[in-house]
Amino acid sequence: MRIGLAGCFAALICFAVAAQTRQSQDESLLRPSDRAYPDATEFSRFLNEHGISVTSIHRSKLENSFHGVNKATLFKTDKGILEVIFFPDSEAEKVSVTEHREGGRYIYSFQGQPHPDPLDTWNAAYAEYFIAHGGWFIVTNNENLANAVKSLF
Repeated sequence: MRIGLAGCFAALICFAVAAQTRQSQDESLLRPSDRAYPDATEFSRFLNEHGISVTSIHRSKLENSFHGVNKATLFKTDKGILEVIFFPDSEAEKVSVTEHREGGRYIYSFQGQPHPDPLDTWNAAYAEYFIAHGGWFIVTNNENLANAVKSLF
């Protein structure tokens, strides 16, 4: 009887651990079925080849930040976090960013094509750094990482 109870208890522990492991997987991790996956793997390869080690790739809240542009990814690197909005062709370079301060906040407005969606301003607690290169619109609040990425172009 005790052996049967111990066996049931051990089985329950195994099922609980397996269920917890499945639930603890990071749902934000980019998957091959995500529309930004091909662009993200290309950008990740670019960073890795130039000495910035990518540790993980995630979906980004910046998806759909600009009309008609629905691919964005968040990269965790050995130097910090950055996000990339993937524009078709070289359209990222057509967007200009203006910064001004309001009461300790950083307010960014965007002009050019395509237009930002839904608002044309971002309100941030920290300074943001924007790098446009080809179809990549790169955003980070880490100045050292921004300088490292800029030096790659």
